[in-house]
Amino acid sequence: MKNRFVLIIISSIVLSVSCQKKVPDTSWLDAVHEEGKSIFYQTIREEISAHPKKSDLNDTELTKIMEAQTRYESLYGLLMNIFYQKDEPTFSKLIEEGGKQSKVRFQEMYLELARFSAHMFVESFFAADHSTQLIREMIPEYKELDAVDLVIRSIGYHAKLDTPALPSETKTLGPEFDKQGALNAAKFREAHKITRGNGAKIALLDTGIDVSHPIFNNTNQGNHFSLIGRTGKPWATDASVIDWGFHGTAISSIAARYAPEAQITMYKFGDGETQNDPPYQLLMQCIVAASIYRAVHDGNDIISISESGSALDIDYLRDACQYAYDNNRIVISGNLYFRWYKMGNVLNFPSQYKTVVSVTAAEPRDDGTYGYWDICAPDKTTFVAAPNDIFAAMPTYMEEDDMYIPSISAAIPVVAALFALTISEYPPLGTEGPGEYADAVMDLVKENANPKAVGFEGFSIECGYGLIDAEKTVKCAVDLNKSRKEKRR
Repeated sequence: MKNRFVLIIISSIVLSVSCQKKVPDTSWLDAVHEEGKSIFYQTIREEISAHPKKSDLNDTELTKIMEAQTRYESLYGLLMNIFYQKDEPTFSKLIEEGGKQSKVRFQEMYLELARFSAHMFVESFFAADHSTQLIREMIPEYKELDAVDLVIRSIGYHAKLDTPALPSETKTLGPEFDKQGALNAAKFREAHKITRGNGAKIALLDTGIDVSHPIFNNTNQGNHFSLIGRTGKPWATDASVIDWGFHGTAISSIAARYAPEAQITMYKFGDGETQNDPPYQLLMQCIVAASIYRAVHDGNDIISISESGSALDIDYLRDACQYAYDNNRIVISGNLYFRWYKMGNVLNFPSQYKTVVSVTAAEPRDDGTYGYWDICAPDKTTFVAAPNDIFAAMPTYMEEDDMYIPSISAAIPVVAALFALTISEYPPLGTEGPGEYADAVMDLVKENANPKAVGFEGFSIECGYGLIDAEKTVKCAVDLNKSRKEKRR
């Protein structure tokens, strides 16, 4: 009996020890991160010293870059968090495996990433285009800032990250959310009788989100993610998605209203106060690309980009859009506003890419019809138009009432919502080839758009294939899915 009692105690101890979660050794990760930091700043110094266009910068700018390690303590963390996202699944797998070979491979990749991040920082000063000087002259506060100041701002270095004080009174949902004309013009009311987007996932790349607004009370929200203010080790850091610029909350509220049962997730890549219209756009385009990679990794079906657009075409962004397309995800952006078009800035990326759905906005006429809105620039890449009489939410902690925001920015999440409704009724099988499903869903939206509803007989550079029709598109999606099921029997 005594031996049995001792055996029970020993067994209990063994079981207790085996059930304790093993704490992984992460000290090696900290060491790799610190090694990367030294390499990062050393690479900046070496590349700027040897750069063939170094003379484009003045002595003050060169000094700031050479002294980046002491002047800009968060620069390394910000850029590593941005460029880490492309291969985040691989990095995470290597960390999880934790074996000797995995650690060596992680170190090799991470240190190479440090060199690449430094290289992109240096190149950002020389990747100027014809709009760089134009923007610097147009925006008064930019006139007193040098190239280094402007590049640093473009990555959210000075972004406002404070947590706002919420108002004491709860905001109520205004009736205009249901009255807005675009719901009728684009046939969303009829489409919602069939589907409200259940099962579809929309990633919104913007300035953040105020989740306390009542428009989101019944919204299925994903794990919101921010690349602004994210300065720690990429595998062990986070940042707030608070929206100090209103734009992200407005755009998110549109997606939530037009696809009310879809999941929406904010990917904060911009700050509405300090990053608007950066003259040096390379790194901003890289943040957009990083957000696209992250959104794909997280399993989103649609990636909606309203707060973006640049005349700068870079491989890093082009490759991110191609990656999304190859994985059968729909990337949506907008065409240019006419004011930029008149100034000679005739290209807008990423909407120029064939892998991206380019959206414009159509305005209501006095007779109740819609037509080309001459604030928007005509462009051969324009895919479809959405109505511009769209009502949106403002953050509850700002002194702005919810309002109508006629804009291309607002039209983009309306189109994203249409894709969500379509995907809800015609979901991917997961066996499609690269881009095969994306093409099929884009064809559904394109073929059911109505050019006559905006005054055209067919495709036009003003309104693309026409005004979107949610009801027709969703009904065709239902039929297509039914036909697909019958063929599989």
